[in-house]
Order: sequence, then C-alpha cells, then structure tokens
Amino acid sequence: MTDESPPPSYSHNPRPVGYPLAFKLLRNRLVVDTTRKVEEMQLGAVTRIRLSYEPRSFAQRAFRTRVTLVNGRTVTFTSVSWTSIMNVRSQEAEYSAFVHALIEAVARANPKVELITGKHAVLWSLMISAAAFTLVAVALFAWRAFESGAPGAALLGAAVAAVGIWQLEPIIRLNRPGRFAPDALPEALLPKA
Repeated sequence: MTDESPPPSYSHNPRPVGYPLAFKLLRNRLVVDTTRKVEEMQLGAVTRIRLSYEPRSFAQRAFRTRVTLVNGRTVTFTSVSWTSIMNVRSQEAEYSAFVHALIEAVARANPKVELITGKHAVLWSLMISAAAFTLVAVALFAWRAFESGAPGAALLGAAVAAVGIWQLEPIIRLNRPGRFAPDALPEALLPKA
C-alpha cells in the first residue's frame, strides 16, 4: 500500500433495520465506524481471526469474519449487506479484498495470530451428526412410503432429502475446522464474486 492509495476499507449493513458498519485499515489500526461511534483497535492486539460460511437464507450464501482481540472483544462482519427488510446484496469481491488486506496487516503486527477456518470442532461434529440423522430419517420415511404404495409421499421425501443435501453440504464442507497461514488463505471462504 503506497501513501497515495486509499486505505483498505469495507462497509455493510448487518441487519435489515439499523446502521451500517464501516471498517478501515489505517497503518497499525482497525477503525470501526458504527455511525454512533468510531473505535480504533490496534492490529497487534488481534489474537484470532476466524473465517466461516454463514448462509443467511434459503438461497443467500454469506461468509463471515470474526476478529478477536486480546481483551476478548470481538468484531464481526459478513459478505452480505441488507438494503431493506426483504433485500440482501452480496459483496463477495469487496469482502474478500478487505479480508485479504486485514489478514496481511494483522500478521505483520502480530505474527502469532491464530488464523482459523470453520466452526469449533465440537459444534462441527454436532452439525454433521444432526444432518446425518435428519437425512437418514427422511430417507427412511421415503423408503417406507414407497413400500406402502404411496409414491407421492416417497417422491416428497426424496425431494426433501435432495434439498437438505443441497443446503447442508456447503455448510458442513466450508465450516470444517482448520488453520491457515497468512500466505495461504482459504480461497473457498474468500470468494471473488
């Protein structure tokens, strides 16, 4: 980053009703503007950055970054921005560019920062168990319906299972617990568009 170029920044509205959040990297600080107040956080105080996949609705994918400071405070932002109660705008390219810049700056300020992907291992295991149980139950329902001579119910069960797999597969795959290095970012969690 040269002195003439603008500092990396990102903004989004995290809720349908509320104020937007704006983030800016200024030298060794992360500036968070909530519209009501502006806070500055030292990048050297960041102990952990977690990247995860957090879908917002049936068809809206979203990626989330959670920054944890040494005092336990967290700052979270996502790749989507609410524009109204019914409309969400994807900002994947802008989000990814800012997260790249943030991780690079934090790694320079604190080489010991933990860079983590996905959910905690226990939560991820529970997600897999719940998904498997649900899909087996739906498959069993479809099989029993087919055996009982109710092909409509069997088709409905198969359709529910297919939609479930379609929705659950990326949640489980992209939220697998892991670690990454500042020079090897998880591109699956930082989409370009």
